[in-house]
Amino acid sequence: MLKKIKSLRKNKYNAILMDAVLIFLLLLAFSWWQNRGSLAAAGQTAPDFRLIALDGTSHQLSDYQGRAVLVYFFAPWCTVCRLSADNLNDLRATRTEDELIVLMVALSYENRAEVETFVADLDLTVPVLLGNEAQMQAYRIVGFPTYYVIDEAGKLASKSMGYSTELGMRVRTW
Repeated sequence: MLKKIKSLRKNKYNAILMDAVLIFLLLLAFSWWQNRGSLAAAGQTAPDFRLIALDGTSHQLSDYQGRAVLVYFFAPWCTVCRLSADNLNDLRATRTEDELIVLMVALSYENRAEVETFVADLDLTVPVLLGNEAQMQAYRIVGFPTYYVIDEAGKLASKSMGYSTELGMRVRTW
């Protein structure tokens, strides 16, 4: 078997393809391992919450039933959150609120000012809600950022933890 693999790798294009498949499988395995402690995303009802946004408005998740919702949990001290949160602005610009609701939920912060600074630094245009330990437990948040896509029926459709590109978020929300 090893000889066959070595002979296949002599062709440059076969070697590139084999390497790409191996990298893809490793990333898939890492993603599975990374998300193993979070909520299952196959048809489970999303835990409801009512939270206050930085602008003072109240948001209850169940009020958005009938529309897809992306809930992005972040911590203001998280470097990866800082790198990927701006992708939410880009995603918001490509979809109407009738198609997709985007909510950011701040967790693991010391004070409101810390969250406000994070939002101002990135010039975020999506609602930023002040979450608490209840959401961390209900959604089994074990790392940041973590986001869930909730379908029109209020069921978990998809989840991801770690950096995600706008394209990655788009694919999960279609």
